[in-house]
Amino acid sequence: MTDRIPSTPQIHPPAECTPGPDRCPQATATAASGASHDTITGPVVTALFALHHGLPRQGSGFDATTRRLLALAGPLPPRPRVLDIGCGPGRSGLVLVAGAAAEVTAVDLHQPFLDELARAAAALHPLPDGDWFEEYYTPLSERTHVADPTVAGVREAVAATPQEITMRYEQGTDYQCTGYVLRPQASTETDANTPMATSWITRPETAADRTQIREVNLAAFPTSHEADLVEALRADPQAWIPGLSWVTEAPDGSIAGFALLTRCHVDGFPALTLGPCAVRPERQRRGAGAAAVHAVLDAARGQGENLVLVLGHAEYYPRFGFVPASSHFIRPPFDVEDKYMMVLVFDSSRPVPAGTIRYPAAFGV
Repeated sequence: MTDRIPSTPQIHPPAECTPGPDRCPQATATAASGASHDTITGPVVTALFALHHGLPRQGSGFDATTRRLLALAGPLPPRPRVLDIGCGPGRSGLVLVAGAAAEVTAVDLHQPFLDELARAAAALHPLPDGDWFEEYYTPLSERTHVADPTVAGVREAVAATPQEITMRYEQGTDYQCTGYVLRPQASTETDANTPMATSWITRPETAADRTQIREVNLAAFPTSHEADLVEALRADPQAWIPGLSWVTEAPDGSIAGFALLTRCHVDGFPALTLGPCAVRPERQRRGAGAAAVHAVLDAARGQGENLVLVLGHAEYYPRFGFVPASSHFIRPPFDVEDKYMMVLVFDSSRPVPAGTIRYPAAFGV
C-alpha cells in the first residue's frame, strides 16, 4: 500500500484539481490504486497493532538523525522525491516534508498506519524534535500494563514487550547505527583511465601524518606556501581546532588527500574557513579530495559549527552546498570576484552573521 505526502500539504485541495503529485498537492493521501487493506490477519497480529495504534513512531530513532542524514546528502533539487518503505505512521517522512520540501511516497503493509500519516500530513506544522522513548516505549509500556489478557491474542502480543523495553533502557547506549549516503560520482572527479569507484578511507589527522600532509601540499601546489600555511595554522591555538583536519587514505595506506578547517570570524562571530585542501597529483580526479572535504564538513557539523567559508573554484564547491557569500551579506577583507567567495550554512534556522571575514593571522590578510 502506498501513500504520497506532498511537499505543500493543503487541508482542502481545490475541487477543480485533478489528483496527482504534480497537479494537486493533497493532504489526504490515498492508498495506491488496487491495494487492499491488511492481508496480515490473526488475533495476535490484531492485538499487536492495537498496542501500537496511534504512536508517533514505531521504533527507535530521532528527528535529528533524519535531518543529519539529509544534510549529508548535500544539495538537493527544489522538490526532492523520497521513497519511505516500511514507513509506519511516517514520522521520518513528515520530517523530510517539513525540512526539505520533499515529496514523500510512503509504503507500508498496514493501512491504518497510512491513514494516520494522511491525517498528520493534513495538519502538517513545524515539528518539535521527538524523543523516541517518550513517543514509543513509554506509551507502549503503559499500554501493556492495562491491556486485557483475556482478549484473544493480547497475552502473546504483550509477552515480549517488557523485555524489549528493559533491554533498550539498560543497553541502549551500547547500540550504534550507521547511515549510508550514496552520491553520484561527478565526472570531474573521475579519470577516464582509472576505475570509476575508488574506495577512500577518511579520518582525522594524527601526529604521524604530518610529514605526509606536508608532502601532499608540496606536491599539489607550485610553491611551499600552502604547506607552510598548514604548519603555521597548526601552531596557532586560536586557529587550530582538534578534529577538523582530515585526510583521505588510499588503499595502500598512504595519504592521498587532505582538507582543513580552522577558526575564523565574521563580524566577531565564530565561523570556519576551509583550506588548504590538497590531493596528490597521481590521485587527483578520483574523488579523494571530495571525500576529505565531505568528511571534515561532517565533523564540523558534529561539533556544533554552523558556518563555513571558502575561497575557491566556483564550479567545484557548490557540490558540497556552498553558495556565494554575498547571499548572506558576508564579504572578504580583500577584492575578489563574487562567485569565488562562498559560504555553507549547516542549519539555516540558526542565526547567520553578516559582515567582514577575519582570517587567522597565518593567512596574512
